[in-house]
Amino acid sequence: MLNTLRVRIYPNKEQQVALAKNFGCCRFERNYYLNKTNTQYQETGKGLSYCNMAKDLTQLKKLADYSWLQEATAATLQQSLKNLESAIKNFLEKRARFPKFKSKHGKQSVRYPESCSIRGDNLKLPKLGVVKARISKPVDGKIKSVTVCKTSTDKYFAAILFEVEDVQPNKEGKVSGIDLGLNSLVTVFDGETCYKVDPVKPTRKYAKRLRRRQQALSRKEKGSNNRKKQVKRVARVHEKIANTRQDFLHKLSRKLVDENQVIVVEDLCIKGLARTKLAKSVLDAGFGMLVNFLGYKLEREGGKLVEVDKFFPSTLCNCCKFKNDFLNLSIREWVCPTCHSHHDRDENAAKNIREEGLRILSTNTVGHTEIQACGEAVRLVSTRAKKRVSVKQESPATA
Repeated sequence: MLNTLRVRIYPNKEQQVALAKNFGCCRFERNYYLNKTNTQYQETGKGLSYCNMAKDLTQLKKLADYSWLQEATAATLQQSLKNLESAIKNFLEKRARFPKFKSKHGKQSVRYPESCSIRGDNLKLPKLGVVKARISKPVDGKIKSVTVCKTSTDKYFAAILFEVEDVQPNKEGKVSGIDLGLNSLVTVFDGETCYKVDPVKPTRKYAKRLRRRQQALSRKEKGSNNRKKQVKRVARVHEKIANTRQDFLHKLSRKLVDENQVIVVEDLCIKGLARTKLAKSVLDAGFGMLVNFLGYKLEREGGKLVEVDKFFPSTLCNCCKFKNDFLNLSIREWVCPTCHSHHDRDENAAKNIREEGLRILSTNTVGHTEIQACGEAVRLVSTRAKKRVSVKQESPATA
């Protein structure tokens, strides 16, 4: 099983220069071969594979005009080509958009696939030596790779990918249905109790500060040093917003995973919601990020994330199954005309989602042994395969 620990590093001036060379070489190489792939595809209908690009890179570094590419670590250049090949493959398989050319003004990153180790509280990287780091949690396992990135606010981070033993799943746990919303970020029903968690709304929280920084930026002369400084001030506010949202969702997902063995959520179309008049609130809430956090954390614990159809009716009475088709979204509480039960719309949706999740589990477990029981206490034995996890995930000690 692969886990990731993201730590902040503090390279000295010499190490910053070496990293800048690596960033620049990898960025140029990626853009160069992306352009070459586009040209060849237009001429022949076929692109370049990793093997073709790697062979061409060897000859390219021998040319006088490109000899400066030899200053970068060879392994990082190879990893950059592999990333480009993966990006093109994802586009061809319709999992992502076509890769874009990278700018030196954006986020920079390189990956070291080998010869990385922990030295006390510091990190040792190839051709950089020992880099000062803030490692607050132990890395108990073999390090597979280290990805170093530089943010737009000139901060350096290292994502350490390492292999650990699989965690034995819990034998006891609850099944909870979760309804995602804007007034209440999550409404959780575990079969007995129901509670709500309000969203943190970081964009609205820092909107005034962001507006002032952006207004100041608009008054700066383009190309001036003052404008460059103000760009970083604006970037710090955006970073604060992103970190606030991510920290809140990490803590919330950790709490939900600790309390439950199975979590059932709606399979929402975030892209569709982002095209509505509520787009700002939807993106600020971070529905997709929360579901992603729940998924990988449950996988680590041997749990299961079940997604039900997004068109599963939230207007369905949980008591008598009467479907009320005349409810507007503005109506948050309603009384069933058949059984006269009073419903909070979010709580009723969470109950329906949980019930549908249990039905899906019972259907999928017929003839299978990995789920020992169904109903109020579902026991799962995860059959997860080893795979690379996102470098944006939190460390395994708190995940």
